[in-house]
Amino acid sequence: MLVALAALGSAGPADAAVKQVRYVGIHPIPASEGGGICYIEGPHVHIFEASDRLQYRDHRGANYFVGDPVAYGYDGQRYVYRGHHPIHVDAVVGDDVPDDEFCYIDGPHYHSFAPPEGPEFKVSGDAYFYVGDPPRAYVEARPRMVRINAEYQPLVYERPVVTVDPPAGWIGARAEFVTPAVVVEPPRAGVRVEAVAPEPSVRAGVGIGIGVGVAAGIGIGIGAGTVVRERPVIVHERPVIVHERPVIVHERPVIVHERPVIVRERPVVVRERPVVVHERPVVRERVEVQHKTMVDDRPHAAGHHR
Repeated sequence: MLVALAALGSAGPADAAVKQVRYVGIHPIPASEGGGICYIEGPHVHIFEASDRLQYRDHRGANYFVGDPVAYGYDGQRYVYRGHHPIHVDAVVGDDVPDDEFCYIDGPHYHSFAPPEGPEFKVSGDAYFYVGDPPRAYVEARPRMVRINAEYQPLVYERPVVTVDPPAGWIGARAEFVTPAVVVEPPRAGVRVEAVAPEPSVRAGVGIGIGVGVAAGIGIGIGAGTVVRERPVIVHERPVIVHERPVIVHERPVIVHERPVIVRERPVVVRERPVVVHERPVVRERVEVQHKTMVDDRPHAAGHHR
């Protein structure tokens, strides 16, 4: 912080022609200056203006950003809020000058800070809901400040999703603090929307005239004799036509060719060998030999005498 403050008083004569604009806290950088987020939390200066007065408030002569920084590329610590709520700027920037401003973003959104502890906020589903009683300044500034929602509507970024029911006493569910609608396009012929209500009550009414036109209105009384007329919100929702192409699945037939199994049986030939029985003849040579030994036909030698 001291460095940023020192820079404010160190500008020399060469810098006198450059207008320095004071800021405090983080804020988006205009696209013409490169875009993105300035992460300086303390007081500092830039040479570009904070031209969007719906997203900035004055804090001790410096511009303080009250919008959703995630919509512009912020990737630091973030907290989820739903609906309108106060911002205690002195607690966020860390000074001792009380300064309460209001954020007028309708739906779920982010901030880089959590609210101080106390009964004016309730937490449900990790989101902060404002359940306190807003001051008169909030009611008086609301018709002008709620136009910030028209600026956030076309922005494409990851918005928080809150699915829980709001707690009892949430400002967005109280009839006396119903948010006036955001103008999307001019009304067509035959359609009229007004907001008229006497002080001190706040009333909401809807009327339909058959054959003449349609009249609907939400009125907020702000002081005697003050009438706030809000432009109508006509939202033409284009039908969403989904042409579903038929899904045709062509199932290819599965052909299984079974090869025949041929079993060739080899004949079994049994050849029976004939059994030949040779009968051996009975030889009687030995008998004859014996007989020969008994009869000797040889001649006797000479001189042999019987």
